[in-house]
Amino acid sequence: MKNLILKLDHSNSIQTSNEEVKIQKFVSSISPSNFIKLLKFADNKVNPRIATVNKITKSIHETLETSPELFWFKSKGILIATENCEVLERNRLRISLDNLDYEGIMDGGHNTFAIAIYIIEKLFDVRLKKWDECKQFWEENYDEIEKRFNENVEDFKFSIPVEIITPTAEEGALLEFYDFISEICSARNNNVQLKETAKGNQVGYYDYLKEILDEEFDIIWKTGGSGQIKSEDVISLASLSFIFLKEKGLLPDDIKSLNKISVYSQKSKCVDFFNEVMSHSEISEEVKGKYILKNEAVKSALNLTKGILHFFDRMYLEFPTLYHKAAPGKFGRISAVDNKKKSKVPYYTTNELSDYKYSYGFFYPLISGVTSLMEYDERNNEVYWKVNPKNLDLGTLDLTQYVELIRMVNFDPQKIGKGAAFYNESESIFDKVNN
Repeated sequence: MKNLILKLDHSNSIQTSNEEVKIQKFVSSISPSNFIKLLKFADNKVNPRIATVNKITKSIHETLETSPELFWFKSKGILIATENCEVLERNRLRISLDNLDYEGIMDGGHNTFAIAIYIIEKLFDVRLKKWDECKQFWEENYDEIEKRFNENVEDFKFSIPVEIITPTAEEGALLEFYDFISEICSARNNNVQLKETAKGNQVGYYDYLKEILDEEFDIIWKTGGSGQIKSEDVISLASLSFIFLKEKGLLPDDIKSLNKISVYSQKSKCVDFFNEVMSHSEISEEVKGKYILKNEAVKSALNLTKGILHFFDRMYLEFPTLYHKAAPGKFGRISAVDNKKKSKVPYYTTNELSDYKYSYGFFYPLISGVTSLMEYDERNNEVYWKVNPKNLDLGTLDLTQYVELIRMVNFDPQKIGKGAAFYNESESIFDKVNN
């Protein structure tokens, strides 16, 4: 069990809510030596962002280097969440840090990261740029960090503001803590314009997607996190199956429809749509501030996402060939196409390279057309592929009319990706697959 005793620099008096919320907080500061102990146990999984070296951390580093005595005034410090907090003598608190979904550093990740890499740099002359690297270094070298710090304690004269949020001793307080902690965490991070994807990730909207995709796809779910694929790109494509459900009347009536063109041109709108679906009481159950997907039709629809991502990569590789087949002109001669650079597929499902580098707008309507390959089984309350586009023989697709439309808009990928006629034609193309 991860229990940590923190020695506070100031009074450990408890502040409770005038509105009778069953959550309390301590506001104080800690020394660098207590910070070293804190970081041994605390993580920032509860925080919707992951800190990296940037202007903020560099500014903090400069303060610690040139005017450490002002850090307590200039910094908001660190916000810590804990399920259990016991008040001890001599301004000490015993806190728990076991449940990483609800306990840990919920705000002040950049402060934590900046202080940690500052200490590492001073003691070891090692420069780290990512939170995961920093945390790993801390775990692997904790005893040596503590030893070297104690030998050079006079070099670290600054106080770190801390705020600790924890349930009261009242009945039902822990459940109230679970219900509110994600909302509090998102609100505290709003001062940096936290993305809707980060907020959605925080409350569990994407947990089922992560469950089915993370083994194969390297997706960035948290702001500042590592990975190769933006979560909003995945969420917008996953929204295609929700568009299918909405068109079939299988989503609650109070959820607004989403136009397929938004999947290409308005990813933020797709994220809002996805989040609205996942937060609906008929779709998910809210437990301890997290939304747990319960609707079987929605689950089965999301299961199609992997096929869509594979199809996207296949289309990027094969669209130039399909274009050549449908028209006598050369794809590489289009001004918006770079025929001198090979390029990777966007979702990394294969190491095969495209012979061209070009805008996805050329074929985004075709990606959206795969809703015509979806089918709903009312008996099993399940959405499935009539033909999985991952395995579809693309040579059977007739793109003659689609390519003619491309010519009509003067080969402009923006007009293709935003043109309703292309989406209508794409649905017709895939309607013919089973006929």
